[in-house]
Amino acid sequence: MLVNLTPPSWAIHFLSDRTDWNKNPLPVDKMQPFELPDDVYFEYAYMDAEGNKRPDPNNDRPILNPWWEFASNLSGPEYRPDPLSQIPTRSPQGSVQRLNLKSGILGQTRRVLIYSPAGMAQKALPHILFQDGKAYFGWGKVCQALDQMLGQKKVSPAHLIFVPPNNRTEEYAFNLEYEQFLLDELLPFAESRVPNNGVRIAWGASLGGLLSARVAWSKPGVFQKVVSQSGAFLFSEDMILSNPFAGNESFTHQVMIDQPRPLSWHLQCGNLEWLLESNLNLLAALKKQGMSARLIRKNAGHNWINWRNGLTEGLLFALGGAPAGNGNN
Repeated sequence: MLVNLTPPSWAIHFLSDRTDWNKNPLPVDKMQPFELPDDVYFEYAYMDAEGNKRPDPNNDRPILNPWWEFASNLSGPEYRPDPLSQIPTRSPQGSVQRLNLKSGILGQTRRVLIYSPAGMAQKALPHILFQDGKAYFGWGKVCQALDQMLGQKKVSPAHLIFVPPNNRTEEYAFNLEYEQFLLDELLPFAESRVPNNGVRIAWGASLGGLLSARVAWSKPGVFQKVVSQSGAFLFSEDMILSNPFAGNESFTHQVMIDQPRPLSWHLQCGNLEWLLESNLNLLAALKKQGMSARLIRKNAGHNWINWRNGLTEGLLFALGGAPAGNGNN
């Protein structure tokens, strides 16, 4: 589809999924009509002379990004959101435990939410460990998505473990202490509350996707599957974290030199993301090591609409017995 936007008079730069937002802001006097795929979901904003990011006053569509109140959006004529991403506001049908875990490793008390499908809190089930726990539980509504898929008999039940971050970037980016907390304190704590049948899935988005991959990789045999949505695999330990567009893909290099792990991988990434190339590189490394892996690509950017639209595929992979080798790549 052809997109022809008229910038407001106060706008200095155009920011969007196409320009990696802060990396390559486009001066508005250089804006031209541009093409997007017909099934695209696209977010953009304008920057004023004071450096403030502001939504498009000519776009009356609701803001859908829970983190960026300035992100206007467009969608193509063939865009179809996943039905599970359109879940009406309602509570999960199962039980939710809201708990506090005193961590000796971190020296602080951490919040933990555990969701069990209705009538299954005492059953030994797979555990799915979600990073960005508050976002996946609240805005992502993954509990309600699981309820619907269980009702449709598309997946098996699981206990869902949600861990909200305190300082997201500091904890998620190559923090060995936080990874030790997840493995040595959180997992036993969760299993003392809801039984585990020996199957564990690590799940996260962006930096949470990178963290999930690192945690699953670091202790072979603890996890069997990884679901990474827009994983930040471009990142590396020596990069400046305030510049998310730099890095040497250190996790992918680790995969290439280590022994393969008994893990299956479901990667998802948007075709409009700056992280696509690094996800493709990780996919190639995993396959070269003989591991089962797939990458699902969507015509979208780095945002929660993209990730909510990937819940069905992720849950089918995690709990539905979907072959890990299938997908776009």
